[in-house]
Amino acid sequence: MLQKEWIEKIKGYGHANIEKADESYIRIMTSNVLHSRADELPKKTWEERVDIMSAVYLTFLPDFLGLQEVSYQQTEPFLRHLAEVYATPDTPLGDCPTAPYHGVDYIQNHTPVLYNKHKYEVLDSRFHFFENDGLHGYQWALYRAKDNPAQKIIHMNMHPHSNSNLNMPGFEEVHEELAHLRRHYPTTPIFLTGDYNACYTERQMQVLFEGLDMTSGMLVAEQSDGTDCCCHPLGSTKYPNSETAIDHVGVTTDLVDVKLHRVLLDEVIAMGSDHCPMFIDVAIKAEK
Repeated sequence: MLQKEWIEKIKGYGHANIEKADESYIRIMTSNVLHSRADELPKKTWEERVDIMSAVYLTFLPDFLGLQEVSYQQTEPFLRHLAEVYATPDTPLGDCPTAPYHGVDYIQNHTPVLYNKHKYEVLDSRFHFFENDGLHGYQWALYRAKDNPAQKIIHMNMHPHSNSNLNMPGFEEVHEELAHLRRHYPTTPIFLTGDYNACYTERQMQVLFEGLDMTSGMLVAEQSDGTDCCCHPLGSTKYPNSETAIDHVGVTTDLVDVKLHRVLLDEVIAMGSDHCPMFIDVAIKAEK
C-alpha cells in the first residue's frame, strides 16, 4: 500500500487532535518501532512497518519526533520516507557498529531525533552511549525556530536498558546531562522523549528528574485521553487498563504548559509497532 493510502486509512479511524488546537503549540512525539504485536492482524514485514509508521508521523506531524529501537535496516528507509518534512542532526552512523539483538542486527545509534526542517534549524547536537552498554544511550539537539530566532528548543531522546536491575546508571547519566543543559540553557524548554522502560512511580523516574523542574508530560497535561499504557497487549489492539506507561515525553514544567496528551492506537498502528506512539502539545509560557 502506498504511503498516502496508509495516511488516509489512519485518518479514517476518526482520530481526534490530528490538527493542533493552536498553531503556536509545539507537538512532540515518541515512538518505539521494534516489533508489531497485534497477533490477530496480518503480519507485516519491517519494510511495510516503516511505511505504516512513517504514515502515522506524517498524519499527526509532530514538530519533534524521537524514535527508539530503529534497526540498522530501517534507519535509512525511515529517513527517506520522512525526508520531505523531517531531517535529523548529523550523527556518524557509519562509525557505529551493529550488534545482534532479538535476532536482528541493530545499529548502536538507534534513538534518532527528527525535527521539522521547515520550521527549525540545528544549532548543536550530541550522541552518547551509556557507559558499559553497547545498545542504549541518548541523543539531543538544540534548535532555533526559523520564524522566531529568539525561540530555542532542546529535544533529547533516550532508551535505557529494559532490565530494571541494570538501567539505573543510564538514568543517572541522562540526569547529569539534563542538569548540564538546564544550567547552560536555563530559559530553553527541554523535551525528553523515550521508551523509558520505567513507569512514573518507579525510582528511576525520580532520579531522572530530581531537582530539575521536570516531569512526564502525561502527569501535567490539561487534557488527556485517559490512557496509561506502555504497549499493545499481546494479541490485542485494545488499550490495557493499568498504570504501566513507559513511553514518555519529559518536560520542563517551569517553561511550558502541556495542553494535550494523546496515546495513539488503531489496527494500522498495531500492525506497525508494539508500542503505542504518544505525543503531547505544549505552549511555551510567557516570560515573566
